[in-house]
Amino acid sequence: MAARNGNEGLGAWRVVPLIGAVIMAVGLIGSVPVLTLVGAVVALVGVIGLSAARRKQN
Repeated sequence: MAARNGNEGLGAWRVVPLIGAVIMAVGLIGSVPVLTLVGAVVALVGVIGLSAARRKQN
């Protein structure tokens, strides 16, 4: 069995807050409140998931 990389699960969780931030920025620039709300929720879930993944890793 191959050795697992310790940061393997963090990669996906690092991208989720960035996607949320981009969606939020598009919503703010385009004055689309629904996109801003969705982007904020996605970013928040990404930050919580990243924190949980880091805690699980340690």
